[in-house]
Amino acid sequence: MGKGASGRIITGRGDSPLDSLVEQLWREPVATGSVRIVLDPEPDTDWEDAEDYWVVPSAARPTILIPRGHPAVTAAALLSYRGLRPVRVRAARTLLGVPSRFGLPPAPHRLVVQRRTGAASGAFPLPLEELQACLNREHLYAAIGIRLGDNRKPTLQLFSPAGVPAGYAKLAWDDASQEAISTEAAALAEVGGGTGPTRAPRLLGTGSWQGRPYLITEPLPGKVRGVRGRIPMPTPQEMFALCPVERVDSLSSTLQFTALTKRLEVLGATGDGEVARAAGTLASLLSERNARVPVTARWHGDLVPWNTAREPDGQLWCWDWESSDADAAAGLDALHWTISVRRESAGIPAADSLDAALAEAAPFLRAAGAPPSSWADIAAVYALVVAERAWALALRNGGWSASRTSRSQTLDLLAKAAGLLSGPGAPPPPRS
Repeated sequence: MGKGASGRIITGRGDSPLDSLVEQLWREPVATGSVRIVLDPEPDTDWEDAEDYWVVPSAARPTILIPRGHPAVTAAALLSYRGLRPVRVRAARTLLGVPSRFGLPPAPHRLVVQRRTGAASGAFPLPLEELQACLNREHLYAAIGIRLGDNRKPTLQLFSPAGVPAGYAKLAWDDASQEAISTEAAALAEVGGGTGPTRAPRLLGTGSWQGRPYLITEPLPGKVRGVRGRIPMPTPQEMFALCPVERVDSLSSTLQFTALTKRLEVLGATGDGEVARAAGTLASLLSERNARVPVTARWHGDLVPWNTAREPDGQLWCWDWESSDADAAAGLDALHWTISVRRESAGIPAADSLDAALAEAAPFLRAAGAPPSSWADIAAVYALVVAERAWALALRNGGWSASRTSRSQTLDLLAKAAGLLSGPGAPPPPRS
């Protein structure tokens, strides 16, 4: 942050959360010198406001930018989709959102996007203007999430001037987010916007910003509630509705397993021989067994309670297809769900959950037509997925401390999966 005549200038080169957001979202317009981002600006005739936000809950601990302007838009940005929020966040949003309907400010600080006075908008477009053009909308407002994790990227919940949800946008800003958004756009082009027991949001538009892809999806129904507490988890029918079983085939024939092993080989060339040997041993064992497994059109890749919700009539929605893979062994989503729930609720590492997760996933594996003799193979593929994601994240961020699954946990998981395949009592692979 720098100190300017009209407030604190957020350059994008500092280490604050707001600097991180500026780097991700406004880097190129700011670099031209014709756009600047200011915290609590004072009047300045050389600059005019293009976008205006409340920084919630504060400039020191920002989590979201809420559009400032008409009270209906500010209130909608705070009160929409409260059923998806944890109880504490829902209560905080309500306390801020209800007074904002009457024009009361929800936060003490503003963040303002400014252009030099008289500068043409077309010469230095802003990301919100790009999204408006993509949707052929004259004017939209955005609530902007401030994400600081390893998977961070700008996310914009879009609203009309009347406060009606108009879409949800994700913008890539680096190689990792570019791959994730490209993957999600391709998946939603296949599964989004349909009808049936499970639905994924329709893809409204795609494009490029700052040389990186973005996507916009349709808004979810307003009354959805997250799959928490009394809201039931997906049934086997729902889990395979968007990702149906297409055939029974050898594991090595699946595109997902082939791509996974190739990515692991690339990671192995970067070092960490112990992890490389453990992953290579498990991959080789799976290839040797080459079990017959039911194969789905794709797996979601991150099917968890916080990426799913139900309407009051029970209709299930799922989103966030950034980790999806086509042509995968059936049952991976069920394992990911059960292991993720155990980790979130009790802090149990994946290695310690693998046996229990297999037991809980049994109804889904049976529904997919997977014989019990193939369950260990499917679990081992999932272990390789977790290891590959954690390892790639560690390399991208300069060490294992950045990964949700630690190095020792990764080694434990690979060993546990290998034991399921080759230990005493291990089932033979199912073959034709």
